[in-house]
Amino acid sequence: MESKSLMVIDPSMEIPEIESFNSISIQSPIQTTYHLPAIHSPDSMYSNFEETSAIILMGSAASVHDSFQWIKDIQIIIEKAIKRKIPILGICFGHQFIAHIFGGVVDYLWEKSKKKGIRKVKIFENNLLIPKTETLLIYSHQEGVIKCPPNFQISASSDTVEIEGLVHKNLPIWTFQPHVESSKEFASRLGISSQQFTKTLNCSSLILGSFLNKLKNS
Repeated sequence: MESKSLMVIDPSMEIPEIESFNSISIQSPIQTTYHLPAIHSPDSMYSNFEETSAIILMGSAASVHDSFQWIKDIQIIIEKAIKRKIPILGICFGHQFIAHIFGGVVDYLWEKSKKKGIRKVKIFENNLLIPKTETLLIYSHQEGVIKCPPNFQISASSDTVEIEGLVHKNLPIWTFQPHVESSKEFASRLGISSQQFTKTLNCSSLILGSFLNKLKNS
């Protein structure tokens, strides 16, 4: 039987999000592989791609406009995955990156200042992962998607950021600006208390869990 795995790409430039990966790995119905192209090397993404049947692209302090070679390597992998029509979930940097390569516009939102914390996000019925809801989610970013790419729909929004989520009209691709993969450790580094983190956990877990459940038959 052909093996299949979920490729988790962590584009962190300083601190690997190991706890977030561990949580994803525990919930995933298929085996997971972990890749640190910025800190370590992009080579493992290439060597594992043939067995990959889904991808999660996580957050990073990098900009999608940076010219790092490892960003170019991620684009090669993501474009291969798009051609194969395998499920992709982009989170924060991943959300912006997918919008960018599909022709959307990513730019600074607050005059190059970075904001972080929790905010109320409206998730629309068209998100195709969870029922329509309004929830608190964790965020940490300075750029955002300011123009929806062709063939995508806006699937989530907030008073702060118009494009909080995207869903492709035909392909199994979902993106979210908030950190739906956030671990308690990550939240703590942002100055978010355990009590605040708990308020975001239910919906974040539902979104991530729904994507992972789609991998059972991928």
